[in-house]
Amino acid sequence: MRIAVIGCSHGTLDDIYASVAKCDADARSRGEPEVGLMICCGDFQAMRHPPDLQAMACPPKYRALGQFHNYYAERKKAPCLTIVIGGNHESSGYMWELYHGGWLAPDIYFLGFAGSVLVDGWLKIAGASGIWKSGDWKKGHFETVPYDDRTIRSVYHIREYDVARLLQLKGRGAPPDIFMSHDWPLGIEQYGDTAALIREKPFFKEEIASNSLGSPPLHALLTTLQPSYWFSAHLHVRFAALFHHSGQPTIVKRRQQVVAPPPPPPPAAVENPDEIMLDDDEDDEDAGEVGPKEIVSEEKEPCPCSTSAAAEEVAAAPTGNPDEIELDMEDEEVPEVEEGGEEVASEVKEQLAPEAEQGKTRTTRFLALSKPGFGKDFLQIIDIPEPEGHVRPTTLTAAPVPEAPVSEESTETTDPSPTTPSPPRYHPTLYFDPNWLSIVRTFAPYLSLRPSPTPFPPPATFEEKISESLAWIKSNVGKDGTGLVKVEDVQTFARTAPATGEGYDDAPPAWYTNPQTEALCDLIGIPNQINPVPEGFREAQAAELAAQKQAEEEAKIAREKAKAEALAAARAEALALVDAVGEE
Repeated sequence: MRIAVIGCSHGTLDDIYASVAKCDADARSRGEPEVGLMICCGDFQAMRHPPDLQAMACPPKYRALGQFHNYYAERKKAPCLTIVIGGNHESSGYMWELYHGGWLAPDIYFLGFAGSVLVDGWLKIAGASGIWKSGDWKKGHFETVPYDDRTIRSVYHIREYDVARLLQLKGRGAPPDIFMSHDWPLGIEQYGDTAALIREKPFFKEEIASNSLGSPPLHALLTTLQPSYWFSAHLHVRFAALFHHSGQPTIVKRRQQVVAPPPPPPPAAVENPDEIMLDDDEDDEDAGEVGPKEIVSEEKEPCPCSTSAAAEEVAAAPTGNPDEIELDMEDEEVPEVEEGGEEVASEVKEQLAPEAEQGKTRTTRFLALSKPGFGKDFLQIIDIPEPEGHVRPTTLTAAPVPEAPVSEESTETTDPSPTTPSPPRYHPTLYFDPNWLSIVRTFAPYLSLRPSPTPFPPPATFEEKISESLAWIKSNVGKDGTGLVKVEDVQTFARTAPATGEGYDDAPPAWYTNPQTEALCDLIGIPNQINPVPEGFREAQAAELAAQKQAEEEAKIAREKAKAEALAAARAEALALVDAVGEE
């Protein structure tokens, strides 16, 4: 399966899909398959309408609606299945609605605050949303819309509850093929070209020296789950690493630089006077600030190829831009130096991970990517072989024609060349992971919606409880006794907040009960604690609808009665007129 991996998205969904379409065109010219799946590693910014901007943690000057809202309103359609996790610049109110996972828009699936799914029933993708902050690690999910200055940030801090659930995936089925995170696992920079990373981002030097760059819980997940691939974003730099779970050190082999002859000068291009170019002098790592007019799809570099070569031979990072302004060290986006990271990672693994040990011969290929923009390494194409004997369904979907970027003040596109429809592409099917459903069911009673957490029982008891839940899932979910069920058979995308242009763009932020979350909770037999419908609301709503229906019926009867009376009066008047004429 060919997969497009995206670092931070920063709301530029049109441009990202256009970049993937460019890679698909190159692949077709070489007789290679197109991208069937795209995964986005946080800062997706799923803004449905302007009120969602008040739920995103970033300086007000960087709050932009972006391009997702057209996919939410179904004015546009994702060209391929897209799986998303959350970062620290998100539409947090919307993400919370789908805490357990769900469709943000048709064919755009949010993995949840933590989750695991199966693509085509075999490709196991797990992930964790948010970033590390020690002060919120032990807390429950207490934040509610509208957020204040504190909760608008704490809502995206990763929690022990979610990591504890992910750790239970160990030994339950195959290890994840892919793990997605926004933050980096603690210490992963030691397994790649650390010197090149420091040259690219010199302000990371202190954190690297103190082994505090990254997330301790993610390190515990890395060493416990041992996925084949791990993809991250957040730090806005491309970085590759090889993590040998046997303890074998990673040897960095720098490729010899070959100076190519200069290419012939390109033909003169017609400039778009309305296009805004990315100015590195205004680059702010905390903001998620890629503006809506940055045309990422016109990047002239060739499409990135598979990461397999980069994984086996970790290349030196590219030379940094000497004109780039370092991000403000007082801003929260900069990884904070928190002492005891190694101790936290060890404690998480010892206290929460299952006791069963897996083999120590696996290797995880790690790749972090940057953000969209000219000259930014935000996209990587990888190929993962399908298992032997796997037969793809024959279902194909027509790929949408990529739209050329359009100036807001003109109807002319920036690319005058005509677009041609792409041939039908294979569309993978998303399935729930039965093992993950059993974990969610088991841990449901311990989900805290208060600042204080709900204490876990002794870790040893989880083995029996999860096994009981898995037996329940296999008996009650699906039809063949495996517990495997298509996501689309349970969760159907439905808009909750109004879309743009529906008259609520100036409304205050509000929370909504998402029917997808209710459907998932019903599937596995747990109560919905995520924005549940207020007690008595449905009864009151039903009573109101019944009263409205009764009033409409009574009004209808009254109208019919008045009509009958009017007809009778008219008939009587006509008969009286006839009698009067007869007497004359």
